[in-house]
Amino acid sequence: MCIVCEHQLYEEHRSAEAGPFDPCPGCRKFPSNDGGSCYHCFSVGNTIDECPECLGKPWSEGFLTVKAQIEHDPSRSIN
Repeated sequence: MCIVCEHQLYEEHRSAEAGPFDPCPGCRKFPSNDGGSCYHCFSVGNTIDECPECLGKPWSEGFLTVKAQIEHDPSRSIN
């Protein structure tokens, strides 16, 4: 799975945990995409085979490394 897909899935899990949201009309488990299906419904089974968090697997080392670099590098901030 590419880092972009992994990031999208990761963000959907975080958004679902954050609080109330407009649910996906397909699964109602994740936030909708402007009233349309969530990234999980769009991608899992169509463009990718699985979501690591849904299957209880860890996120890839590549994704976690890039995520940590972005979150901890103040030079990447737009503020």
